[in-house]
This record gives sequence, structure tokens and C-alpha cells, in this order.
Amino acid sequence: MTKGKKRLITWTIVLVCIGIVIGLFQRMWPSSKDISESSVFQAEQVEEQAKYMISLLDAGEYAAMREYETQDMQATLSNTAINQAKAAVADEFGAFVSYGSIEMSEMTQGSKTYAFVQMVVTYENTDVTYSLTFDEDMKLAGIYMK
Repeated sequence: MTKGKKRLITWTIVLVCIGIVIGLFQRMWPSSKDISESSVFQAEQVEEQAKYMISLLDAGEYAAMREYETQDMQATLSNTAINQAKAAVADEFGAFVSYGSIEMSEMTQGSKTYAFVQMVVTYENTDVTYSLTFDEDMKLAGIYMK
């Protein structure tokens, strides 16, 4: 085998390996699209579920929230954690006033697909931006407030 042929084979193997690594990386990296383009989620249902979760938070109905959480969330989102998160945003939210802007998207990471909602809620004493994530069964998989 000539030196040029060996070099060609080596470069071909290197390029194939790089292609495989890039393909695996792209599969693991999350991708997103507008919820209106989703084949998994209905925008109205996602918005309704987000508002319902926020209303349960506002009412302190944490036990009722557990029915709508993934097992991971049930294991990590304690009443104390919720109260600490709320206190980090404001001492007292005050009464609910209105829902504000809402953005929704579908996110896919690996073989899992999620609905992501970011919604501003106005209360008497503050505005809170909620970020909620739902799995394909519309179970709460993540929540963040600021």
C-alpha cells in the first residue's frame, strides 16, 4: 500500500469518527420550536395547565400539585422549597391581578419532548415570571420563578 493511500484511509476514518461524534452531540443537544408547530402539544392545553399550576401555587394547594408532577418533581419539590422560592421573589405577592405575556415552545432533548412555558403574572405587590416545563403527559417536570 502506498503512503498516499494510507493517508487517504486515515483521513477517511478520522472524518467518519468526527461525523459520528457530531451526530451524537446534536442528538443530545436540546432543540426547540414554537409550540404551534408541535405535533405533541396543543398550545391551549399547555397554557391552561400552566395557569392551573400557578393557581394551585397561589392557593397554597401543594398537595394537589403533586398529582400533576413527574416523579422527579414529587421527590424534589417540597413545600419548604416552594415557600423558599416564593420568598426569594418577594416577601408578599399580594392578591392575583392578571396574567400577562406568555411564551411557549416545544423542546426536544434526546428522546424526550417537553412543553416550556414562560408567563408573567401580576400580583398586587409584584410581578412574577414563571417558567414551567411539562412532559408529554402534561406532568409538571420543572418550575422556576423570578
